Order: sequence, then structure tokens, then C-alpha cells
Amino acid sequence: MFIAFEGPDNTGKSTSAANLSHDKVARYNATKDMHDSMQKDIANEQDLVVAYDRIDWFSHMVYRLALPGHEWNDARPRTVFSMPDTHLVVKIHHPALAGLISDELYTTGALAEVNPVYQSFAEFFMNLNRSRGYSMFKTVSIMEIANDPTDGSFYQRLVSFDSPVFQYGSVAERMVTNDETLLDLLRYEEQRRV
Repeated sequence: MFIAFEGPDNTGKSTSAANLSHDKVARYNATKDMHDSMQKDIANEQDLVVAYDRIDWFSHMVYRLALPGHEWNDARPRTVFSMPDTHLVVKIHHPALAGLISDELYTTGALAEVNPVYQSFAEFFMNLNRSRGYSMFKTVSIMEIANDPTDGSFYQRLVSFDSPVFQYGSVAERMVTNDETLLDLLRYEEQRRV
């Protein structure tokens, strides 16, 4: 099983990817070549979980659109590709907290500009994926993260899950509040596919 975590900085993508990956390795910035290689590596071991911390083209696109004035100093071309065997999980900051997050690359408040762009693209991919028979991603999820810098608390919950198995707004969304329950949901979803 493949899971790709996307979203703004400081949403716990690296931690979740390492927690869920069979070898506790978060593979950073998935590219087409990397994914092709991983597919071959686990072809005979379908129960193994490989988790990515970002998809190279997705992060590149969102950050450059959300923060066009930031100097990225990276002209490397990206290959856009679909991942129909991969569960896409987009983690976004709770809107009330996004402006409080600081990072070594941005000033405090900059991620508030990135958050809604990720939200919009996640919703767009849900709709597009559904209209194309789930041929882009296996499922698309949106996890809301409450990462409060004022008290150090961290909480996450699934707020939207699009799958050919579960109806929109199903009980599945209310059950996922950590990495383990997310993995349980994704495994159950895979078992129920016809």
C-alpha cells in the first residue's frame, strides 16, 4: 500500500509517513522514478506500507502559486504523474492557527497563504479523481491539523475522505484522529474494493 502525505509545513507529514511506513522511513518528495522503483520493490509484498512525505510536483505547484514572491532558487523541471495505487492525504492547518505557525523558511503568518491553496487543490483532486473513476489516486483525504505554537498541543482529525468504497460524509471521517486510525481506514478501504 502506498500513502502520500501532502500539505503545508509543520503539519506532521514527515512524522506520519515515518510512523506508517513499514520500515519507518519517510520517503521525501516522491518523483515518478522513485514511485516506479518502489512499486517494483514491493510488488510481491502488497501488505507493506510505503509512505511519502510530499509529492515533488504537487508541493512545487502549490508553494509557487501560494507564495509567488518567495525566491525558490529551483528551476528543476517536475514531471506531473498520477498515482492510482496511492492514497493521497492532504494535511492542512486549522484555519484559526495557520497564521501563527512559523518556519525557518518563512515569516510567521506566511503559511496562512499556503493553507487555502492546499485545501482548494485537495478538493479539486477529490472531484477530478471521482469523475475519472479514481484513476489519479486510490483515495483522497483531508486531515485538519491543530498545531498550536502557543501551548505546543497537536491534534489531527479527518475532515473529508473521498473513496469509491465510502460515501461522502460517512462515519469513517469521524473515526480518524491519528496515524493508526488513518491506516486502519485505508486498509479497510482496500479490503472492501471490488
